[in-house]
Amino acid sequence: MFSDSLDMDTLVVPQPLHDPKSAITMSPDSLDDVVEYGSVDSNYLDNREHKVHLFGDAYVRYKDLSLKAAYIVVDLDSSIATAQGLPDSLGNMAGFPEFNMGEESFTAKQMRYNFVTRKGIIYEVLTQEGDLHIHGEKSKFVAGANPGDDDVAYNYRTLITTCDHPNPHFGIRAAKVKTVPDKLAVIGSSNLELFGVPAPVWLPFGFYPISESRTAGLILPRDYERSEQWGLGLRDIGYYFPMGDWADVRLLADIYFNGTWGAGIVTNYAQKYKFKGNLALRYSKRVSEIPGDYRNQVEKSFSVRLTHSQDVKANPYQTLGGSINIQSNNFESLNYNDAQSALTNTYTSNFNYSRTFPGKPYALTAAFNHSQNTQSHVVTINVPELNFRLNRIYPFKSTRRPGPDKWYEKIAFQYAGNTTAQIITTDTMLFDSDTWKNMQYGAQHRADASMNINVAKYFNLTPSINYSETWFFKTQDNEFVFDPDDMDFVRDDTIYYPDGMDYIIVKDTLSNGEVVSTLKPGFDVFRRVSGSVNMNTQIFSTLQFKKGWLRGIRYVMKPSIGFTFSPASPSSYYQDVQVDVLYPDSTMAFSRFDDLMYSVRPTTVGNANISYGFTNIFEAKYYSKKDSTEKKLKLFDNISVGGTYNIEAEYNKFSPLAISGNTRLFKGITTFSIGAAYSFYGLDEDGRLSRDFYVSTDNKLLRFDNLRIRFSTRISFKDIKSIFTSGTATVPTREENTYRDQRSRFEELLTGFNINHEFGAVRVGMDGPDVTMVTTNSINMTGGMKLTPNWSIFFGNIGYDFISRRITYPDIGLARDLHCWQMSFNWQPTRGTYAFNINVKPGTFDFLKVPYKRGNYDASGGF
Repeated sequence: MFSDSLDMDTLVVPQPLHDPKSAITMSPDSLDDVVEYGSVDSNYLDNREHKVHLFGDAYVRYKDLSLKAAYIVVDLDSSIATAQGLPDSLGNMAGFPEFNMGEESFTAKQMRYNFVTRKGIIYEVLTQEGDLHIHGEKSKFVAGANPGDDDVAYNYRTLITTCDHPNPHFGIRAAKVKTVPDKLAVIGSSNLELFGVPAPVWLPFGFYPISESRTAGLILPRDYERSEQWGLGLRDIGYYFPMGDWADVRLLADIYFNGTWGAGIVTNYAQKYKFKGNLALRYSKRVSEIPGDYRNQVEKSFSVRLTHSQDVKANPYQTLGGSINIQSNNFESLNYNDAQSALTNTYTSNFNYSRTFPGKPYALTAAFNHSQNTQSHVVTINVPELNFRLNRIYPFKSTRRPGPDKWYEKIAFQYAGNTTAQIITTDTMLFDSDTWKNMQYGAQHRADASMNINVAKYFNLTPSINYSETWFFKTQDNEFVFDPDDMDFVRDDTIYYPDGMDYIIVKDTLSNGEVVSTLKPGFDVFRRVSGSVNMNTQIFSTLQFKKGWLRGIRYVMKPSIGFTFSPASPSSYYQDVQVDVLYPDSTMAFSRFDDLMYSVRPTTVGNANISYGFTNIFEAKYYSKKDSTEKKLKLFDNISVGGTYNIEAEYNKFSPLAISGNTRLFKGITTFSIGAAYSFYGLDEDGRLSRDFYVSTDNKLLRFDNLRIRFSTRISFKDIKSIFTSGTATVPTREENTYRDQRSRFEELLTGFNINHEFGAVRVGMDGPDVTMVTTNSINMTGGMKLTPNWSIFFGNIGYDFISRRITYPDIGLARDLHCWQMSFNWQPTRGTYAFNINVKPGTFDFLKVPYKRGNYDASGGF
């Protein structure tokens, strides 16, 4: 019941009857808490009707309930509040009721609410649950009787939609709807309504989850397809269920009527301050008809994707994380048509566990590594790969003796150990039993000792000794093979006599045999020791100018010279194998360690190399008018010249003189690199390297061998603008401001584009005219722009290869924003594939779509 006094805006409820402090008898229908009410304009009490009238921004508050409206009348006898809007100064209705209780809220044209029974009648209500907007002509609201009970709303003639427009563009029209806030909406018979017009799509009933928490449920298809090859199909239909608060799982499937199908499991997981990641396992079986053949073509493929990252706060001494991306039979290219899926031909994986030991100079890592090429189908897997690393230590350094270090205290030692198992196969044979039988196992140890000595104040001398030992559990067994019954070696040849009637059959030898290598189990060790001495220094030269734009040039040269020695490998590393069936004594030495893991290779001749070289750096200092300061600019980075001289070699002791360098142009947008080689020796008549010095045959010290140049450009519109923008600031006029606004709007259209250009050329010295070839010359663009507030265009990729004179896999898209709907068109003309979609924007009703597409199996090819 309500108090009839208006001395205060707050009506205080009498104390309960059993309260010893109160002597007032309390009605069992009275309210159990304070009711607050008020208004901005005016209010008055009607004593005859026992009603309170509130005008202008009126409000009533009771417990967690709040009611606001332009006009509210409260019946003190029945505890019923009625709220509605009022005309504003222009005669338009305004101040419609707004009802809030806990986390629930809605607006309506008119409503009545009983504070005792906690029930209400609402007219033309608008309720929002999650992304659903529920429009009801008439609704009944029943609040939970006890704490924890669900509130329930019953709606009549209701439209459920995700469109937030006052007049929704689409929705599900139902005669009756029962809504349990933050749980679900249950509807009876309903039909789809588009722009207020009923569509011929009818549903007998429906359940729509509206809980903001994750709940299990059906995943409606991402695409409905009609394929000439696969028939009618549904893509990515499945079931979703959460796994506690830290993970969820989606079970997905592709189903087509002709037998094509696919399956997948996708999960996301995250633990705050610990880790996060996702896993996707996909499998597809594509069945298509072969023209002119009664048999079907079946292509099976799978994909494994995993990303995992550990939070930096989880453990400072150990980490676990990385990515895994394994595919078979071009899974991405078979199932998707976008540029990235179609053009990517290299996939890699790197998943690591690392452990450091506080206060210790060593660390341990365990890794899974994988690489594959979808063009060659070669897959290389290293699992597990264990690495133990000892950081550089100084075992003879004294921590007690003061003063400079003795020479022997500068001796440093470091070690690295690795053990792994390796598989090299094709993606179609990855799970074949023979593949795993041919797995290689091994371990490698590397240790070195070195020291750094300062000589004559300006020179650094670094002697070092290196030792490596590699363990193999399988090595190459080389065997000579010749089988006269094998047609690869010998075949029958028919010779006819002159009369054309008689003939004889003779054996025609195609090959005199071959050497076949197979992996032979057994422990074997490959050892190598080497020593080196290197010396380097730096020379600086500076030229300064007092006037002009250029203020100085700085030149740095870093010369170095070194000597490296390693002995020849022992003869036990080789096998003498027969190579010709006609000559049993014709043998050749074959290494037992060729084409094995760790890429070790024995040598028959020792190395005693003298290396020489110098690196050049050119820098400039210029005056900038933009900020009146002097700035540095690198003209050329690391122009290096060097080579080696092998004392142990019998001939051609000098290696080619190598020259390389790089620099950045246009504020770092373009990277220019160059490399050249000059030989000290000429060429013989067959074009092979001669043993004679070039100066003795042609009176020139060096012979041009090859030249390589490359320009790599990565540019965006922002980069172009930064190049041509002047740094001078002036006060703009009104006309200039108008022009700048128009230019700014135009620039916004182009900010999403990126242009990449690659140009490479090679010039090769020949015994005659030199040959110049352009190896790479291509340009491509990615990005998109908003043409209007509703129209957008994007390019997943579009480019041109100037060498092959063709467009490089254009991937073009066009999109139109239709408020609560969206329209998109994607086209890949190279494949002749496209996809057209009109669909509801992502949300509860995004399964409403009109797709039309042609996949790569149905396409006859593009241009």
